[in-house]
Amino acid sequence: MKNIAKGITRNHAPHIIIVGGTSGIGLALALHHEMLGWQVSVIGSNEAKIADINNQHPTIVTYVCDLTDVIQTQSLLDELSATSFQRLVYSAGSYTNERVHHLNQADSDKMLAINLQAFEQVFRWASSQLKQQYQSLDASKGDRPSLVCIASIAGTIDYPYASLYAKSKRAMIATASAYRAALIPYDIQVNCIASGYINTQALRDLNDGDASHKPFIMSTQAAVDHIMQAIDDEVELAIFPRSMRYITSVLNHLPKPVLNWILRSKLDKAK
Repeated sequence: MKNIAKGITRNHAPHIIIVGGTSGIGLALALHHEMLGWQVSVIGSNEAKIADINNQHPTIVTYVCDLTDVIQTQSLLDELSATSFQRLVYSAGSYTNERVHHLNQADSDKMLAINLQAFEQVFRWASSQLKQQYQSLDASKGDRPSLVCIASIAGTIDYPYASLYAKSKRAMIATASAYRAALIPYDIQVNCIASGYINTQALRDLNDGDASHKPFIMSTQAAVDHIMQAIDDEVELAIFPRSMRYITSVLNHLPKPVLNWILRSKLDKAK
């Protein structure tokens, strides 16, 4: 773990930390907050992506950290404890298509570590930090402290044969809900985002360079707009796009045997 570059500090600007902020929706949110005048810090594991951000957006503070390494992650969090912030977004994620590939040990460990274990480690730290800071924050300036996590619409379906990815995202949704309830006395907002397909480079890479065939796929800008609106409206669990929200709602109201048959026959890899 190391701090690659220190951006220009804007003392009076609110500060956002984005874990997994060097690509995809995390980077899009970082750039959006920078445009709004926020001080932005991003954490990622890819040094090449960090270098690109340093070159193109020198005011963004960047950190390299392997979230699968508990000790390295804690060292970074300890370093960040000296800095106040008003918003933290956990946008890191790991995905393996279990309908195509049987999980090996490395992929299984990585998905569990990043999608659930590191998320819990970061949220535990961030909530503790914000509880210590909340009395000194000026909510009248619109800087109400908040924690945001990027889950997946896959985690909204109660499905016993779901993949490790979907189960970890479902656990993330439940954990965020618990934090939301626990942090009400501190006036700390918690939002969980469960989106459908977003046209990111990572999704395109998983689909031979073109993800346009994915149902109801949206642009990163559209996703950012939905996320920012959910934060502004204090939505506990934001599920979008609307069409996917309706579909998952219908699926969750089906009798469990019917739901299990549909999803197992349509989504699972061959047994």
